[in-house]
Amino acid sequence: MKLPMIENIKDLVSQAVMYVCTRPFREMRVTQKPVDSQLWTVERPQKSEHGDFSTNAAMVLAKTLKRKPRELASQIIKAVHDPDSIIDKMDIAGPGFINFKIKNEAWQKTLTLLMPLEDIIPNIGQGRKVLVELVSANPTGPLHIGNARGGPLGDAIAALLQKTGHKVVKTFYSNDIGGQVDRLGTSLLHWVKTIKKMETQLPHEGYFGEYVQELACEAIRDLKISATLGDETLLAQKLSHYGVKKLNEEIRSDCEAMGISFDEWVYESDIRKNKGLENIIDCLRKNHVTREAEGALWFAPQDDFMQDRESVLIRSSGEPTYFADDIVCHDDRYKSGYETIIDVWGSNHHGHVPKIKAALKVLGHNPDKLEAILYQYVRVVRGQEIVKMSKRAGNFVIAREVLDEVGRDAFRFFLLMRAASAHLDFDIALARQQSQENPVYYVQYAHARICSILSKAPHQPPCAPDCSLLDLEEEINLIKILNDYPTTLYEATLQREPHRLVFYLLDLARHFQSYYSRAKKDGRFKVLSEDVDRTHAKLYLVKIIKEVLSDALNLLGVSAPHEMRLDDKGED
Repeated sequence: MKLPMIENIKDLVSQAVMYVCTRPFREMRVTQKPVDSQLWTVERPQKSEHGDFSTNAAMVLAKTLKRKPRELASQIIKAVHDPDSIIDKMDIAGPGFINFKIKNEAWQKTLTLLMPLEDIIPNIGQGRKVLVELVSANPTGPLHIGNARGGPLGDAIAALLQKTGHKVVKTFYSNDIGGQVDRLGTSLLHWVKTIKKMETQLPHEGYFGEYVQELACEAIRDLKISATLGDETLLAQKLSHYGVKKLNEEIRSDCEAMGISFDEWVYESDIRKNKGLENIIDCLRKNHVTREAEGALWFAPQDDFMQDRESVLIRSSGEPTYFADDIVCHDDRYKSGYETIIDVWGSNHHGHVPKIKAALKVLGHNPDKLEAILYQYVRVVRGQEIVKMSKRAGNFVIAREVLDEVGRDAFRFFLLMRAASAHLDFDIALARQQSQENPVYYVQYAHARICSILSKAPHQPPCAPDCSLLDLEEEINLIKILNDYPTTLYEATLQREPHRLVFYLLDLARHFQSYYSRAKKDGRFKVLSEDVDRTHAKLYLVKIIKEVLSDALNLLGVSAPHEMRLDDKGED
């Protein structure tokens, strides 16, 4: 992997810090433990007036070294050894930040190092196995917009992991048994009886909405339910199996429409059959982390961290709980050799995570290998108006209805525009717009625009053009943003935050669109001109921008069109 500019600066700062921090000990001829470079950072500052890079090394290390931050910063600056002469200026800001301004020539030289893209992608995984569980919606109703948020989120996390050298398996975990499934069966029985004009009452917390009535009609036909229902308990069981099968098929279809495929589908009913729970219960009992109360078996660890987090393993009826089955599921994943297990779940699982981790620790597994990405609520709006619940669902917005209205690209992009921990407003009206007001359309249009430029070029640029001709401030800024791409991938992957990639795309597209638009009034910004060498350099720049846009969009599961039209201006 070729080092991006930020890594070069980190190396220079690290060497200077090590020199300054160890100098007194060298003079006394005694050894000193090296200062941990992970304590401080080198980052791209948000404001351009703060330079190209900034480090907090002096402020972080001042207390340890018993020096004033600005004094230490001054010593670090003097110790920086810049053999390639890439630094234009270093200065101290605020309480002790060190800001670096890089020479334009150094930025220009980096451009030819950015291709091919695969050479700058950080190989974080080194082939390590990672499992990502995503969507995993209960098959008791259609996939709603809340569950659906976990689809693009988990899929993009998996794509980032795959891109950065991990071996990834994507899995869907279906809770096809349990109390909610039983309630689906009794609800379907109620609607079957309603259709047949028999006396009935919807069960407590039963399912309603058009979808369950549609299922009841289909079940009457497919299961050949006669006027005499027979054993209603047995019929409710048949209806629950029928409903789960049909809804799982619908959920699978919805995921395919979102562009999400799975390497495996795991069913809770299969986990229940493999008898692994017996061994796990024995292990938990032997480690004295269970207790019996009210006829049920509880997971009840005694350490302070787990106080008030007791949970039922086996109900008084003898039936295992979802929690118990989930322990078995995760135990199997650990035994399958995954280095990391990532569960992309709704925020309602926040209390479930520490219990699972505690149980896995008792079983001898490292709980830190399990990561839970909990995503927040999605509210669907149309401009300023909140979208009403779907008639078909009864009490939520169906994901497929939104997906069909706005299309796959907008659906995925909009659901990835915020951190998982933040609530999200999905504006259908904005997502449908074919204008630069629509964020995904704005990014895609930048890609299409470059494709148009390249198609009009008389010939392709050479592999090593004269990049010193890219001397406009806007061109240098574009080169800086392109250099940020590997770092963005690195951080988005490690933090499991694909929205960082969305922000990056919007920033890159914004700078390119501004650069392109200025050509209408200023000939210096024209990509294609009579100056052949300058044209080659500009074509090389926009070609790399196109490649980065396409690569990042692909990681988000969004297309990169070659041709587009704007509704607001009618411009191709």
